[in-house]
Amino acid sequence: MKVFGEKIIDWKNIDSIPPEQRKAKILEAVSDFMKRVGKKAVSGVKLSGAEPSFIGTPPVVSTYSDVLHSPDRGYEVLFEEVNMRQATSPTFEILDISGGVTFYQQKPGERAKLSVLPAGEKANVDMLRFTGGFPILDDWLRFNQYYKIDELTRDTVTKWYNQKADLFYGLLIALSASINQAFVTDDITTINNACGNILLDLENAGYAVDQNTGLYITCNTLLKPRIMKALASHFMAPNTNNTQIVWNIAGVITTSKIPNTSYYVSVPGIKSKRGEWEDLNARPPQRNELVLGADHVWTGAYNAAIGEVKQYKRCALS
Repeated sequence: MKVFGEKIIDWKNIDSIPPEQRKAKILEAVSDFMKRVGKKAVSGVKLSGAEPSFIGTPPVVSTYSDVLHSPDRGYEVLFEEVNMRQATSPTFEILDISGGVTFYQQKPGERAKLSVLPAGEKANVDMLRFTGGFPILDDWLRFNQYYKIDELTRDTVTKWYNQKADLFYGLLIALSASINQAFVTDDITTINNACGNILLDLENAGYAVDQNTGLYITCNTLLKPRIMKALASHFMAPNTNNTQIVWNIAGVITTSKIPNTSYYVSVPGIKSKRGEWEDLNARPPQRNELVLGADHVWTGAYNAAIGEVKQYKRCALS
């Protein structure tokens, strides 16, 4: 069975592996799969909604024909990864150093003037560990019932990503009403206002953004037709009205994890960070005679935080 279009475990060579080594090899195959998946890009490619009349329209991020077997990873676009896999600390910091470095004109022979970074606030992001597991029975291997292992493994991987999506999108939902963008005239005008306000607020706060900074729209899957209609001014045959989105919409992230009562416009990265301490992996099997098999514990660790609310606007529908 496949997840993200790939087989988690290739059973073709299982008979060539000694029976006593098969459980360990199964776990090794799953760990290798998770490493490959982590390197797969989730942006920059139009994965659905292909239409030959589109000209440079934003890609729909992390949308697949079979969502059950291709879990939602669109949040990865919004949260810049902080690689903590080799770190010895269970915490990373999001520092408040916006506008902290100033470049001065240097005269010949003059020493460079070093800026003093402001001692502003910082947010600590602590590692969260998640653990689950299931047994693999001796008789499943004895009678070649590999489909049972396939189903349990696929369920483990998909639920892992489903839980991550709940946590990351939950950070957007939890943002206060201070990011709310009122509806004005239509969705096009509202999106234009949201983009302009975000970039202006970030620029005034000292962040290095410009008028071509790429922004993302994150919406419930039920709002996708409405959002794509608002972006229709990018078609070869424009809308009959004179309004169009004038900002750089880099992509649309559709997900069922946020309510369909509003949608979000945001600048990705900057101070939206996700720490990845440990990819999902299986620990060595533990023999359990009570079930005549071996228990397999799966675990991983991550967390995320939004350190700057000025990157986001929650847009009203009416």
